[in-house]
Amino acid sequence: MLLITKGESKNWYLTLTEKVTIANPTFLFSFVNRVTEVETNVIISDISAYKERYNKFAVTEGSTFTLDCGEYNYFVYAQTSTTNTSPLLADELVEEGLFKLLLGTLTTNEYQVELNEKIYEIDAPTQIAYLLLENGGFLFQENGDKIIL
Repeated sequence: MLLITKGESKNWYLTLTEKVTIANPTFLFSFVNRVTEVETNVIISDISAYKERYNKFAVTEGSTFTLDCGEYNYFVYAQTSTTNTSPLLADELVEEGLFKLLLGTLTTNEYQVELNEKIYEIDAPTQIAYLLLENGGFLFQENGDKIIL
């Protein structure tokens, strides 16, 4: 599984050359979001000093590619073209797997807020009860006194 955090730079080490049948391949990476199925294709240069042993790719999320956080299926294609970004035109599929892009740490701002609240007290009777009458009026009872409105 390939893993990277949003905004992070990282080296990925893969063994692709042993699966390639063309000379001096260029590697096309295709990332397909597992939920939205949105596909992002990018050519990433192999910077390995020992390509017959392993392939090294320096990636920076936000520069090499920009994706939404989540899980992706990734596909690596070998091709002779140095500019093609369509998997349909690539020469051969050499690897596929799972790629996960993590959100990372969030920076938050904390604010101090001064509250100016006013509380108003009113004098109210200790007991108020009311009843809606059939004629639409109200029967109030306040401290034992009955009032019909």
